[in-house]
Amino acid sequence: MLSNNLKALWDYQAAENALESYERTLMNTETRKKLVHQQQVYKNNQQKLKQLEQESVLLQNKMGEITSQIEILQKQMNEKKEEISEVAGYDLEDMFLDDVREMIKECESIKASVEMNKRKIVDIMHRLEKSEAEIKETLVKMSNAKKQFDVLKEQHAKEVGAGKDDLDKLRANVAKAAKGIEPALMERYKAIKQHRPNPMAKLVGDRCEGCKMQLPSGVLQSLKVEGNVVECENCGRILYVAED
Repeated sequence: MLSNNLKALWDYQAAENALESYERTLMNTETRKKLVHQQQVYKNNQQKLKQLEQESVLLQNKMGEITSQIEILQKQMNEKKEEISEVAGYDLEDMFLDDVREMIKECESIKASVEMNKRKIVDIMHRLEKSEAEIKETLVKMSNAKKQFDVLKEQHAKEVGAGKDDLDKLRANVAKAAKGIEPALMERYKAIKQHRPNPMAKLVGDRCEGCKMQLPSGVLQSLKVEGNVVECENCGRILYVAED
């Protein structure tokens, strides 16, 4: 009975491998690869767009701050001009040369600050223009990627549809092969499959076909003579003795 269960489990593994192989074939067509590529192109540009928009907002905020600074400086300049106008009306003997020099120095300093901030605004405007151009370019790339993705998605759906009958047959084979296998043995098989692609391996001579390890005589005795379900001590696969 146990031998029959192992044979059924071996057949189940073969049916499952055939199904998984066909599923990989459907998921690994050139159309599918192009589909995934366009999806990634869209996501990459979507992320780039987000970064560009964030940078644009920061630049606009910075330009607003500098504009406010210029307005403050221009107000200070106007105040200094008013002071100079008042001094211009003084008699020569009432004027203090050091005070006049200080006023001129302050005006020149304010003017230099205004010019520096204006250059900063020009630089920010150039960066904003460049950012705007990149945003438009990125939007075009996203649009093109979306269009190609939609076309490829439809093509891939047709490919999958064309293979549906074969896929259904392979799934039916797996379901049929699963019948009659003891639940505990199936559970053991699935537990091994979580870390091994093929949970079962043939015993070839005295070696596990999965990892090529030579098995101890006690393991061979338990498997071949006593008919127990035995796992390879090295790779953990369920060992199967094929019928002659």
